[in-house]
Amino acid sequence: MEITTIVGIVIAVAIILLGLFLLLRKPKEYVPSLESELHINPETHQPVIPRFVRDQLSAAQELEQRIEPHLDADDSEETSTAPEAESAKKAEPEPTQLVLEKTEKLAQEQEQKQSETVEQTEPAVTNNDEKKAEPAATLSLNPDIETVAIAEFEDESSILDMHLHEQQRYDDESALSNAEYIFALNVYPNPRRVLSGDRALKVLLKYGLRFGELSCFHRYENTEEESPLMFSVLRVTDEGPAGFDLETLSAEQVQGFAFFLTLPNPHAQAGFDMMVSIANLIARDIDGKVFDENSCELTQQLKEHWRHQIIDYKPQATQSN
Repeated sequence: MEITTIVGIVIAVAIILLGLFLLLRKPKEYVPSLESELHINPETHQPVIPRFVRDQLSAAQELEQRIEPHLDADDSEETSTAPEAESAKKAEPEPTQLVLEKTEKLAQEQEQKQSETVEQTEPAVTNNDEKKAEPAATLSLNPDIETVAIAEFEDESSILDMHLHEQQRYDDESALSNAEYIFALNVYPNPRRVLSGDRALKVLLKYGLRFGELSCFHRYENTEEESPLMFSVLRVTDEGPAGFDLETLSAEQVQGFAFFLTLPNPHAQAGFDMMVSIANLIARDIDGKVFDENSCELTQQLKEHWRHQIIDYKPQATQSN
């Protein structure tokens, strides 16, 4: 073998051994020292001590505080215990003095409590006296007090109007339910024409009739405010007069109208005249005719006849007397 190859092999083996040594050896533990620079906190301007440094500092302080034993230790302990015993004896008071001091303190505390209770009871008594004196003052009235005149109420009251409206409705319902005699007029349309429910409703509303109690259309003396009932209107059916059903009226046909006036009635004459007038107007609008309760066509002579009958009508109670 040549020398160069031998040298190369030796160098390669040396490099391999060096690499193995570097890989297998344990790294040295880093032991920080106290002489390293400290890090200062910029906010508090105080040094920040690492934990390992704190441990070293605490160990150093323990070593400094540890006291080595000496031959004169017993003498020093005796000398140190002697003044401590003397000071303890001086500090301990005599038992009789302690008892006297405690009794004096208790007596002072009891006197303070009694004085506080007396101060609290005094204002309470004064308050009770004042409360008792107040009713006596209120009972004594001043005879020179002026009286105030109460003015009469002349404004309109919604509660009163509502009450009057309810009373008017009750009177109208009682007049319809307690009628002794009912005068009727019937209005029939032209038999060659059909009267629909919509047209019948429009005609009734046109002349101031309003749907109300007993499923009837009612006509009052004044349509814009509460006023007495003049007359009412029902619809004519095959079974006789019947009420209106507003939900189904638009899809039905109306055979005619039944006008009726209840007696006794304080407004009988005005009600009859208004009923005859409106019945003629509706008959003209639907191209019909007006008939009385005997199915006779209403003429001028028959109108005057029924008018006098209604004016001369007297209740049954007065007739019996």
